[in-house]
Amino acid sequence: MRSRKISFVAGLAVLGLLAGACSEDSGSDSTSAPATEAPTSDAPTSEAPTTDAPAASGISDEAIAHAVEYVGGTAGAASGDPYVIGYVNQEGGTPGFPEASIGIDSAVWFVNNFLGGVGGRPIELAKCIITKEEDGQKCAQEMLANDAVQVVITGAMLNGNAPLLDGLKDKKPVYISNPLTTPEFLATDAFAFTPGSPGVVAGLAVFAAKFIPELEGKEVNKVAVVYGDNPAGQIAFSALTKPVLEGLGVAEVTGVAAADTAGATEMAGLIQAAGAEDADVFYPLVTIGSCIAVYDALQTLEIDTTVVTTGLCFGVPMQTHLKELGLDAKLPDGWYFGGYGYSYEIAGNPDLDAYKEAVFAWAAEEGLDAATLEYTGFGGPTFGTLLSAVKFANAGAADSAGFRDAAKAFAGPQWGVVGPMKCGGNPTFPALCGFQIGVQQQQGTEYVSIMDGYNGKPIDPQAELG
Repeated sequence: MRSRKISFVAGLAVLGLLAGACSEDSGSDSTSAPATEAPTSDAPTSEAPTTDAPAASGISDEAIAHAVEYVGGTAGAASGDPYVIGYVNQEGGTPGFPEASIGIDSAVWFVNNFLGGVGGRPIELAKCIITKEEDGQKCAQEMLANDAVQVVITGAMLNGNAPLLDGLKDKKPVYISNPLTTPEFLATDAFAFTPGSPGVVAGLAVFAAKFIPELEGKEVNKVAVVYGDNPAGQIAFSALTKPVLEGLGVAEVTGVAAADTAGATEMAGLIQAAGAEDADVFYPLVTIGSCIAVYDALQTLEIDTTVVTTGLCFGVPMQTHLKELGLDAKLPDGWYFGGYGYSYEIAGNPDLDAYKEAVFAWAAEEGLDAATLEYTGFGGPTFGTLLSAVKFANAGAADSAGFRDAAKAFAGPQWGVVGPMKCGGNPTFPALCGFQIGVQQQQGTEYVSIMDGYNGKPIDPQAELG
C-alpha cells in the first residue's frame, strides 16, 4: 500500500501546481470522526421525495425555534438600519448557479422576518455577479470599496475565484459556501464550513472502491468516469478521483472530459469512450444539465452499470425530467449520491427540514412556482453559510477580524452538514473546515440513507485513506 499512498499524495500535489501556489501545513487532522462500519439496510427512507411547499400559513414554530437557537437571535422581525453582508455568485452563463442565490435570498428573508436579523437589524446583501474570470477582480474591488461589508459570502463559482480571493486576502474574510476549485481549496483567508468538492469527490471514490463491494457483492476493478471539461471537473478527476481509486487498488480508471453543453447523443459517445459498458462503477462528475444528458445516454445505450455521483445530479431539473418521462421515482433508480451528510429528500434533519419550509415560504412571497423551484444543489449550503455568519455576528463578530476569528474557532455543527468543523484542520486544503460526507441511494420510489448522518455512518475520506 505504500506506493499507492504516494500516488494519492502526488495526485493532491497537482492542486498546488494548478493553483500556481503551495499550501502550507495549517494543522493536524483532528476530525474525531466515528469509525465507519459496514453499511446496513436499516436506514431512514423517503417514501416519496417531494418538493411540495409547506402550508400556506408559512413556517412552523418548530422550524423558527430551531433556527433562532442556531443563530443566537430573537424570534421576530428585524428593523432599523441594514446590516450589510457581501455576496458573490456565478450566474448568467453556462454553467451558472442561480440556486445558490435562491439559498441566500431565502435565508436573508427568513432571518429578517423570523429570526430578528443581526442584533435586531435587517440584513442587506451587497451583491456582485460573476460570469467570466475578470469579474472576480471587479467583485473584490466592489467589496473592498464598501465600508459596510465586513465579510463576503460566495455561492458557487468556477470562474474568477483566484482574483476574488487574492483581492480580499487579509482584508475581508470570505465564507465559501460551495468550494469547487483549487484557489478556493488552498485559500488561507477563506473558510468553507463543508468538506467541499475534495471531501465529496474523494469520499465517493473511497465509497466506490471500499464499500460498493460490500453493498453489491462484487469486486471493483474498473471505474469509468465522465467529468466536466471545466476547472472543477478537471481537478475532480485528475487530483481527487483517479489517484484515490488507484491508491485503493482499482486497476483501471478511465476518464473522459465532457463539454458543459454536451447533449445526450454526444454524452453517449463519451460514456462509451470511458468504457462504462463493462466497468464495475460509472462515476459521472458533471453538473445537473450534463447529468440529465448522462441519464438519457445510459438509457439509450442500455447500460446498467452501478452509478455513483455527486449531489449535483439530484436537483429539481433531474426530478422534472424523470417526471416528464412518466417515471414514478424522482431520481434515477439505483444511483448513489454523495453530499454533505444529509438530504433534501429525507426528513429528520431539523436544519434541512427548516430550510425547506423557509425556502418554499420565501418562494410563495416572491410568487415563484414551488413545483419548479431549484432549491437543492448549492442552495442549501449557501443558506446555511448565511445563517452561520449571522450566528457569529450575534455572538459579537463586529468587523472583518471578528468574522475571521469566529470562523477559526468554529467547531460546528454547521447547518445541514454532518460532522465536526475545524478550520485549518485539513493539512492539504486549509480553507476546508469539514471532513465527513454522506451517501444515499434511490431505490425504486424510495430515497434511502446508506452511509451518512442519519445512520451515524458518514464517510471521512482522510481517515479512510490514512
